[in-house]
Amino acid sequence: MTTVDVTIVMCTRNRADLLRGAMNSLVAQLTDGAFTYELLIVNNASTDNTAEVIAEVAARTPVTVRSVYEAQTGQVTARNRGLREAQGEWIANFDDDQTAEPTWLLELMRVARDKDARSVGGKLFLKLPEGCERTLALQVRRLLGESLLWDHVAPYTRKQGPGSGNQLLHTSIFEQIGVYDEAFTLRAYDTDLYRRMRAAGITSWFAPAAVAHHVTPPSRLEESYLRETALHNGWSFARRDTIEWGAFMTWLAAAARVGQALLSHTPQLWLARRFRRDETVLALRCRRWRAEGYARCVLYATAPSLFSQPRFFSRFEFRASKVSLPGH
Repeated sequence: MTTVDVTIVMCTRNRADLLRGAMNSLVAQLTDGAFTYELLIVNNASTDNTAEVIAEVAARTPVTVRSVYEAQTGQVTARNRGLREAQGEWIANFDDDQTAEPTWLLELMRVARDKDARSVGGKLFLKLPEGCERTLALQVRRLLGESLLWDHVAPYTRKQGPGSGNQLLHTSIFEQIGVYDEAFTLRAYDTDLYRRMRAAGITSWFAPAAVAHHVTPPSRLEESYLRETALHNGWSFARRDTIEWGAFMTWLAAAARVGQALLSHTPQLWLARRFRRDETVLALRCRRWRAEGYARCVLYATAPSLFSQPRFFSRFEFRASKVSLPGH
């Protein structure tokens, strides 16, 4: 039996400095009397002062704030724990490195009501470090989580799906297709859930007025972080495609991506370097890294004994044992 309409689920691990800002924005959500909500924090084995921050914010707000401790580390494990502990009919996912506009949840619920939708995602802006004067390319901004998409309410497409940090889901979805797949580690679990929703005929809608801001520290602007993110990005797309298309079509897609990286992105990269367009250079390198991640996934899924890539897996925290093509 539900006691609130919406449970905002936020998982956190050792980010007490960011958690306070995220919580402050969530307990200040406007409802216009249309629904009730609670805030559920899944403390994923934090060793900093996360518990104290949760208690501090909870003590000064009339909003119900609950926390549970999940000892098994891992973002997907924590999200599934949040699903089990939630009391609302709706789950609103939010990340601990974000802040929400006061009407964020109200707008998600409005689109869910207007479109009779069970899945709604919102707009996510990057909040760059103070004093950052860089003009990041669109490719880089997307890798960092920015999700602006359209200026109007619209259904998501196969290529453009909602992210797990700004999403409203009806609990009936999990009853119908299952919870998050814990075979996924750092990324792609939301891509997999979206794939399963599409396969089940569940339409997701984009709500442009449901706005949140993704806090982006300087470390995420470094090349090493962007490379890892781009590799994971390509890998997750390949996993989606192998499941939907099978081996032959995914091999063709991998060949096309690699060909584009060699024949198109490489000459563009040379020109960008020649004219010292540093942000364009970085964006093109991200595109090539994404193509690499895609190709590596296809190679491993097709012939793991030939393309085991142990150094790659260990370096970039992939879980190789769960990667396979249908029928393998």
